[in-house]
Amino acid sequence: MKHSSLLTHFAAAVIITGIMLTIYATVQQAHRMGANDPQLQLARDISTFLKEGKSVNKLLPADTIDLAKSLAVFVAMYDAEGNPLNSTGFIDGKLPQLPHGLFAEAKATGEHDITWQPNAAIRQALVIDAVQSSPVAYVAVGRSLQEVEVRENNRSTMVFIAWVACMGVLALHFIFQWWIANKNNR
Repeated sequence: MKHSSLLTHFAAAVIITGIMLTIYATVQQAHRMGANDPQLQLARDISTFLKEGKSVNKLLPADTIDLAKSLAVFVAMYDAEGNPLNSTGFIDGKLPQLPHGLFAEAKATGEHDITWQPNAAIRQALVIDAVQSSPVAYVAVGRSLQEVEVRENNRSTMVFIAWVACMGVLALHFIFQWWIANKNNR
């Protein structure tokens, strides 16, 4: 069999791998970026209400949320030093305390979107808005990434299966071509 056939199949394998990696990255980013949508809307609405001097009580969920157990959206408000003022979400019965560097970034840019993992059981898509409406300086809105990560893992499995199938077809084509070439050379 010709050396160029081996090179062609190798190039095809690289191209297929590149396409599958692109599909995975695109889907993963779409899922992760979409995980911020409710938080962005709620954080911006609360920020606007606070800046206008309006009450935000009707925008806040009525129940308290255990962040280790719930998928629900939570809202927390912080003072200028980053100390929690109130929150609809709690960790071990306490108001969530965010790292102070997050507030500095939110203050510098007006809004900061991150993945926050305060412990092994909690991973949140978090949006922090700088409000500067005394006493509230920052509004943080978050929700669990648990379901998003389940979907990402499912998509990873699907892309991997598709990659294996494509590699299998490519390998069969290579073997068939090799068999034909050897048969004709006899």
